[in-house]
Amino acid sequence: MRISELAFRASRRPARVPARTPGLCASLLGLLLGGCFVQDRSYVLAKPDETSGSWRIEHRIDRITGKPAPTAFVTTMLSNNKTTAIRPALVQVMCFEDKPIVRFSFDLRVGADRNSTFAYRVDNRPGSEVDATFLEDRKTIAIDDTAVVARFIEDVSAGSMLLVRTESLFAGRTVAEFRIVGAKAAFAPVLEACPLPAGAPARPAT
Repeated sequence: MRISELAFRASRRPARVPARTPGLCASLLGLLLGGCFVQDRSYVLAKPDETSGSWRIEHRIDRITGKPAPTAFVTTMLSNNKTTAIRPALVQVMCFEDKPIVRFSFDLRVGADRNSTFAYRVDNRPGSEVDATFLEDRKTIAIDDTAVVARFIEDVSAGSMLLVRTESLFAGRTVAEFRIVGAKAAFAPVLEACPLPAGAPARPAT
């Protein structure tokens, strides 16, 4: 049989698509979320990563300042009322400018500052909208007001499930549920590296 004929027959065979496995899905989630999973050469690890319940803790050292810069994060999948696709999402507690902040990353546009809201609820306790900043990529949200961060850390530390929702005039409603068991221990190294100001009041829900 000629080589050209073999090639023709091979081209007619249906391609085999490997079945998805949990391990593969987890790897794709990591690749999509980027930030925490791609090596950041501005940091080095002080010791191996740890877990606390649902949280992953990275014990990092800033190569410029030599200061500890730990981070704790949880990943999940989100839904949006404008698409049927299921996308990854991340919530991260980290240090920024020597103070703790909360950062949410989504794998689709969720809103912009002028026309969007952010709200969360922990377990069965009533939730509410809070002050948050939608960054220019429209996929990242930061809680950086000290009082709101203090309230968030207090709420999440005692919870097991975090429900967040963004609502936007152009991006629709995005919802994500995070398992947050073990949050108090996960936050400890972050708050040791960049503590909340002494007596920082937790801003009441609006």
